[in-house]
Amino acid sequence: MSDAGLRTIRTISHADGKRRVHIVDRGDGTYGYEEEHFSDDPFEMCWVPRRQFPLTICDSSQRAEREARAAVAWLRDEPERQP
Repeated sequence: MSDAGLRTIRTISHADGKRRVHIVDRGDGTYGYEEEHFSDDPFEMCWVPRRQFPLTICDSSQRAEREARAAVAWLRDEPERQP
């Protein structure tokens, strides 16, 4: 992920390799998440964000991950793994 001021601190990938969620540090003491999918379109062939920017604002990366697991349907079924 390359948004200014955001730093990815953890990535959780779906088993299909086509979906992922980044847990991000906003650089101001808050955290969020961003969901992406891989586009197989011949003119893209890249990761595409589901939204323009991470919408959540959380006080910890753990809370941001909990928010992501509650909001992203496929992530609810992914086992939690230690980073």
